Amino acid sequence: MASKQAVLGAGARFSGKISNAKSIEINGYVEADLSTEKVTIGSTGKFLGAVDSELVVIAGEYEGKMQADSVWLTETSRISGEVHYKSLQMDRGAALNCRVVHNWNESEEVDQSEQVDEEIEEQSVEK
Repeated sequence: MASKQAVLGAGARFSGKISNAKSIEINGYVEADLSTEKVTIGSTGKFLGAVDSELVVIAGEYEGKMQADSVWLTETSRISGEVHYKSLQMDRGAALNCRVVHNWNESEEVDQSEQVDEEIEEQSVEK
């Protein structure tokens, strides 16, 4: 995994697209779109852009649209934009000013709506 890990140090600035990193740690300023397995934004880090990741840990600032399986917001995190998650852990002190959406299984949602439609049809036939 070390060969696919990227680290951006405090004070560093990056703008562009990040690809082929399994894990990235951001302690500086990044403006990019990112798809990876794990993203860590340190307490001195600021990230602007879209994130698609399995695990996101934020201690710094994030602004953008996030799609993640697991999100952990520490007490120093500041989030704005939109966060789609399956699992969310938020420490006391974390600041959210964003839209937060739980990603439940879409196939289950479709099955449930089909079941409701069938029940309505059955009730109509019985009358």
